[in-house]
Amino acid sequence: MLAGLIALMLAATFTGAAVYVSFVEQPARMLLEPEAALAQWQPSYKRGAVMQAGLAVVAFLAGLTAWWQTGGALFLAGAAFQILPWPWTLLVILPTNKALLAMNPAQAGPESRALLEKWGRLHAMRTGLGCAATLSFLMACLTFPAFGA
Repeated sequence: MLAGLIALMLAATFTGAAVYVSFVEQPARMLLEPEAALAQWQPSYKRGAVMQAGLAVVAFLAGLTAWWQTGGALFLAGAAFQILPWPWTLLVILPTNKALLAMNPAQAGPESRALLEKWGRLHAMRTGLGCAATLSFLMACLTFPAFGA
């Protein structure tokens, strides 16, 4: 049953990173001139994507394992919430990501600013899904009092 605690820990880490991006990094980025904002977003996105993608997959697998071990529906719900950022990113955010990555920061302007604002709104869904996953895993762990014993 260690898998449930691992799922909770990884989901909370994913969520913490997503909350930081949504409530700290993105608002600060949007205070910059378009050139600087895009120049900051491009490497930040590349590094963050690798970290968050890995956290999402491993937390999802740990959540599935905990569900299989316990039959707890909240573990299954947490796993579902935790993997949903993948299709959300691939189907909804990816066109915006590609457009921003293709831009030259020296040429940034109103179009890049609008795309960065859109990206921030779209990323907020990832933050919400991470919160839902973390809460589901937490409630699931609390449902099994001897879970960590």
